[in-house]
Amino acid sequence: MEPYTGKTKAFPHLSIRGALVLAVVIALVPCWLIVFSTGARYSRHLEKQATEDVLQQATAIAEIQLRITDSTRQLLATIATFPSLRDAEYDHVEEVLKNIHAVNKDYLNLTVSDAQGMVRASSLLQRGTDLSGRPHIQMALNTRRFCAGGYIIGLVGSTPSFAYAYPVLDNEGKPFAVVSALYDISSYTKLFASFSLDRDSFLGIVDRNGVRLYFYPSLDINPIGQAVTEDFWQKIKQGSDTGTFIDTGSDGVERFFGYKKLWLDGDTRPYSTVLYGTPRNTVTSLPRSITQRNIRLLAASALLSLALSIILSQLLFGRRLSRITSMVSNIQKGDLDSRVGLSSDNSDLGRIAQALDSMAEALQLRDNERVDEEKRLKRLLEEKDVLIKEIHHRVKNNLQMILSLIRLQEENNPVQDTASFESLKSRIASMAVVHEMLYSSSSLLDINLGDYCYRLVELLKNSYAVDKSVTVTCHCDTVYCTIEKAIPFGLLLNELVTNAFKYAAKDANDKAISVSLRAENGIAHVEVFDNGPGLPEGFSLSSSKGLGFQLVQALVGQLDGELSWKNESGVCFIVNFPL
Repeated sequence: MEPYTGKTKAFPHLSIRGALVLAVVIALVPCWLIVFSTGARYSRHLEKQATEDVLQQATAIAEIQLRITDSTRQLLATIATFPSLRDAEYDHVEEVLKNIHAVNKDYLNLTVSDAQGMVRASSLLQRGTDLSGRPHIQMALNTRRFCAGGYIIGLVGSTPSFAYAYPVLDNEGKPFAVVSALYDISSYTKLFASFSLDRDSFLGIVDRNGVRLYFYPSLDINPIGQAVTEDFWQKIKQGSDTGTFIDTGSDGVERFFGYKKLWLDGDTRPYSTVLYGTPRNTVTSLPRSITQRNIRLLAASALLSLALSIILSQLLFGRRLSRITSMVSNIQKGDLDSRVGLSSDNSDLGRIAQALDSMAEALQLRDNERVDEEKRLKRLLEEKDVLIKEIHHRVKNNLQMILSLIRLQEENNPVQDTASFESLKSRIASMAVVHEMLYSSSSLLDINLGDYCYRLVELLKNSYAVDKSVTVTCHCDTVYCTIEKAIPFGLLLNELVTNAFKYAAKDANDKAISVSLRAENGIAHVEVFDNGPGLPEGFSLSSSKGLGFQLVQALVGQLDGELSWKNESGVCFIVNFPL
């Protein structure tokens, strides 16, 4: 680390306050750019979504108009096929028209006129009424196909309606009659009554000439039966079958408009156009308000940041502070050799740096002492483990020596009570096994009772020279306990297994002995079973005078356990004790 000279090479004439103010201003420039660019992108996104929405709405409304037209076409085509119409039985035709009109109230009138446009049958009009001047009648006669005329005032009640006509052709393909229907424009109100529009939004339908058929919600400035403005109509005429554009309506509100043109087969221009408009301001107001809000927040943040930078500039100390924080960071990472190196700096920060260096030196010294102490304690612990293992080894050897002396005494001076000597030897051997396991184990705290069981059962089996016809099984789980529990457990198991070898293997003939050990919820469960003669009826431990059973009771007490037994094809002793 290079020594601190007390001078800053970069920006020598720029104060800390000026540097912080400059940094804040520079940092805020991208924020302003982000706010404006994000607002612009969001506005473009909403406008694009709005154009898609108005087009979808116009398409959905157009489907309703198409269903009206299709159902009218089917109705008129059905009437045109009536035999009575072709046979000129107009009384019957008129009766049929009235019946049809009675169940189709959306139509203002149903009429059959001849090739000259004179009414021959009608649900409401008088016969002989001249309809030759009606555009839809002439269109049907001229084109010889189904046609939609446009906005018309019906002769019945002077009601605004939309005209449809269907020619009836003779065998030579010439029209001799026209079936027409006037759709009551007021029926649109029922169809669109459930539509929920945003404020200043509207839907409209115009005919082939741009005359309004329907406008919702109704406004005086957009009356039914009058044409839309020429500029507006030209944008629709020059567009494709579906499209969108932005225009200012008659009410002065700029809107996104979506439209869909409806065509009949063979027509050179659409018979109707469906419109949907929504205010542009509604779409752009949200991103505009969000941008304005973000600008206000950013301006407030900028002012606050500048104020804080001016205040905090009095508390910042440049490179010296950086060296101190670097040194502290290194100390935290464990590098106790790190130093600030401001020994020649007599400022307040310099004195703090010197104090930190002194602290680091003290920490390093203490850490070295701690490492040395840990090594010493580890060495002492290892020596202690070796010493304890050596003690257990010597105890085991002493027990083995005692056992050898007993056997030597028994050989030189035979005694009458050999059973007592065998019990004594097995008890000493069981304690020797515990100490042998301890000095050969890596842990002096825990004894594996499972291994202990296997080794003790095998030792007793060899000691009693059990006949091979006696089946000895041992099923023991890995169960750990302290040496305080292991020694009384070994003596207890020795007594129970010895008892089994004495009585179950006495007359070896398909005899079986089993030992099991398992642990559950901190409780050890031991079972010793033999299929010998079992315990005598009315047997009680308290009344037993044998040393073995008295020892069993005492050892169970040392283990804080419980002893039970059951006579079932032999005898099974059960011991439960906490680990």
